[in-house]
Amino acid sequence: MRRRKSGRFADIDVTPLIDILFMLIIFFVLTATFIQGKLDIDLPSGDGETSDLKRALTLTVEKDGAIFWDGVKVSKEELPQLAKAAGEREILIAGDKNAPYGRVAEVLSILRKVGITSAGLLMEGEN
Repeated sequence: MRRRKSGRFADIDVTPLIDILFMLIIFFVLTATFIQGKLDIDLPSGDGETSDLKRALTLTVEKDGAIFWDGVKVSKEELPQLAKAAGEREILIAGDKNAPYGRVAEVLSILRKVGITSAGLLMEGEN
């Protein structure tokens, strides 16, 4: 009599595992790209009104005096043209608390010369 093998091989479907692996890779790649575009500034603290930050243009002054217009580094000579092109959009100035006061005042002066008299200052809220 011939004996039949009754051993069964367990088949594991690895397709879902590969899908999860690719989703994790995509997640980490996207997270790394978002972190690279972040400007590292230390805002001064204080209380004030909140506004619609999504619609406003952000003008950032870093602690070394570098100026960024909506995340793009610009020179102070380019500011008047950019401010005129902004039209009626609100401009918020995010000045690092360790930035030279003269640089922030210079930016405000340039905006005032163009005709923008109500630029807001971004602050970190106190709780």
